[in-house]
Amino acid sequence: MQANVTLMSWALALQLLLLLATTTPRSAATLVYIVKLKGHAPLSGHPHAFNTQGKLDLHSHGSLAYSAFLSSLHDSVLQESLDVGSYEKLYSYTVLLNAFAVKLQHRMQVETLEEHGSVGSIEEDKRFNKATTYTPEFLGLAGGAWNVRKGSVRDAGRGTVVGVLDTGIDPSHPSFSPHGFKLPRRWRGACPPSSASFCNGKIVIARHFSKGIIAANAFNSTYDYDSPVDGDGHGTHTSSIAVGNYEVPVNVSGYNYGLASGMAPQARLAVYKVIYRDGGYLSDVLAGIDQAIQDGVHILSISLGSTSSASGVPFLNSFDVALLFAVKAGALVVHAAGNNGPSPMTMNSFGPWLLSVGATTTDRSYANPVILGNRQEFIGSGLSAGTPGGRLYALVYAKDAFIEQATNTFDTDYYSYCPDAQAFNRSIVKGKILICNFMQIFTGGAGTEINDAIATAKNLSAVGLLIISPDTEPSQQKSPVLDPSPFSIPATFITDPDASLIILDYYNHYTERDEYKKVTHFGASAWIKDSRMPTFYAEAPEVAYFSSRGPVYANTATLMQSDVLKPDILAPGNQIWGGWTPSGIDANGYKGERFAMLSGTSMAAPHIAGIAALLKHKHQKWSNAAIRSALLTTASQVDNRGRFIRAHQPSGNTSVSIGWASPFDYGSGFVNATAAMDPGLIFDVGFQDYINFLCTLPGADANSVEEATGGICQDRPGDRSSDLNLPSITVGNLIGTRKVKRAVTSVSKRNERYEVQIHAPKGVQVFVEPMMFTVSNGQQKTFTVTLKTMKANQAFTFGSLLWIGSKGHVVRMPLAVSASFMSA
Repeated sequence: MQANVTLMSWALALQLLLLLATTTPRSAATLVYIVKLKGHAPLSGHPHAFNTQGKLDLHSHGSLAYSAFLSSLHDSVLQESLDVGSYEKLYSYTVLLNAFAVKLQHRMQVETLEEHGSVGSIEEDKRFNKATTYTPEFLGLAGGAWNVRKGSVRDAGRGTVVGVLDTGIDPSHPSFSPHGFKLPRRWRGACPPSSASFCNGKIVIARHFSKGIIAANAFNSTYDYDSPVDGDGHGTHTSSIAVGNYEVPVNVSGYNYGLASGMAPQARLAVYKVIYRDGGYLSDVLAGIDQAIQDGVHILSISLGSTSSASGVPFLNSFDVALLFAVKAGALVVHAAGNNGPSPMTMNSFGPWLLSVGATTTDRSYANPVILGNRQEFIGSGLSAGTPGGRLYALVYAKDAFIEQATNTFDTDYYSYCPDAQAFNRSIVKGKILICNFMQIFTGGAGTEINDAIATAKNLSAVGLLIISPDTEPSQQKSPVLDPSPFSIPATFITDPDASLIILDYYNHYTERDEYKKVTHFGASAWIKDSRMPTFYAEAPEVAYFSSRGPVYANTATLMQSDVLKPDILAPGNQIWGGWTPSGIDANGYKGERFAMLSGTSMAAPHIAGIAALLKHKHQKWSNAAIRSALLTTASQVDNRGRFIRAHQPSGNTSVSIGWASPFDYGSGFVNATAAMDPGLIFDVGFQDYINFLCTLPGADANSVEEATGGICQDRPGDRSSDLNLPSITVGNLIGTRKVKRAVTSVSKRNERYEVQIHAPKGVQVFVEPMMFTVSNGQQKTFTVTLKTMKANQAFTFGSLLWIGSKGHVVRMPLAVSASFMSA
């Protein structure tokens, strides 16, 4: 027994060391910084980058010369500031930022660089982490967005390129087989010789960026690749959701779970591996974004985010500014909101130029029930066949199946988790359902513990396995590791501690023992149902508990809340089937498989990226802001029962398990791809509008905005950040009365009369002028919304404006207002 206690102590110690290793940002010997220069705009903000028609041309002679000039300027700053051999320049960013990433030897060199007159700011490299068979049907694509204007799935996203920044790709996956794909016109990227085998027409380019993670001594070549090959599975999964081929069979562990299709199966895929199995770094992410814009991607799908909280003005960090210039360069940027929910102010995506995507459930669920001999039924997690014959089998608890010497030679609590078969009497377990405890204490995590229990049950010839968690804290029930995973024997994982205790009580009641507590008769019984066939009855969509929530700070130093509504939109992100790489080990039970079921806003974002590709194909002249607007104004706020969307632990009251959601949970609502194809009106925004927005933020001024973006603040007295022409109105601090202006443009072919319906937030009076207008195709109309404080709420309340069109269009604008004081 002592030997096993010692073994557990070593395991726990190793787990602690691994935790410390993964939470330490980087060693003192590997200091990497992002240095932004001032005085010269990045290429995408410079006149040299635009042709005579005013379109961005990053490959013209003037563009290439200017890019080379910026790169040489970076070299000059380093050479003038630091000793030769005391630094290593990792990247020059010239397209979206005038900046470079550099590895230094000691922190004092940062102070030296700061003294150089060309240096605007220095930012320490940040750690970044990774933030379907049915969802096309749930989203109504087959009868809607795929068929708009007499189209079909054969046209879905055709001609668009979606760039995915993630962990790379498995190029052999059937979701990306070529099927005669040709390169889109005007595609500028060329596959590097080192990854030419990846580029098959469906995949148009594959690149990887690893200088930052290598400089951080965080790259592990034993299980990942310094190439675009996906050593994790996450990138293959997200890519297949966005643009995976149509109707690819999902075969896992010998069972067919259906046919998978991406949102835009005819779109092409550009791969940018910027993150690895253990995470990644901002320096590599910025390099990937910079290159993606040079290559000419139409849409960027980003399912990753910083592990550190935003500081200062979040909208001015290097990541968000780079994405602002990506938008200026013509790319629509879709970003995962983050998996830090359900508490408020947990967003990992900030800029109003981004589409920040939260995650929901769907109406599909995989129930893994166990039915006891007394007919009580409990729902567990897992994907497995049922016990043979649909009949009852005797239950045996692990602690009642030990060999005679077990109590003297083994730690019985430890072996109640069934880590291996050596402590058990096979003759007792054979033909029964084995009950094992669960407690995630091992270095391999929950997946390892479950797999060990399955192996033990198989080794002992158990007919099935029942994993219970009687000692689990309620907070542990919500861990993403509890997504259903395939089990190789009939098995179910009961994650609810209360249900686990009821099962144990039932077992003990019907188990007969002698005076020495030894079992004389196993009278408790159960049978496990087949859990591989889903049901489609759940109320959905519901905001997933992990999905990050708004609002977002305008300035973290002052704790002032911004006038930007986040998240923007919701999409399916819970229990999503997607492509997988056989070498991936991070998803429980999917090692060696080509598909896996995962949850996260990482899965939600590529749904929106793919749907945006459908819009891009259908409306090639629309701006990216117009596409963003169309998605938001047509989003739904009701579920499949016709009720308002609910959230798991809503941000307004996280103490309840489920309740009514607010716009800080769902943004504008759940995506409606078909309605977005014909929104009626759109809210357009230009680059200078975003610059003007930045200039109004607390803690920002003309100098800081110019240093961060190269943009010039226009002198417009009275401007507020709430004046940015977004399809929503958010006021983080309403004092008295505020007038907010908006402009809309008709994209309908017919003249249409619109009349507004006002649903005022509690404690706020809302007036709209004009309340009605008629607009023709391409015509712009402006209106003014007056918000007046009637009651100081000291918290956000919510409402909406509905512009009801005479031709059937409904344009919805969420209102989120925090009224601080009564008006005079």
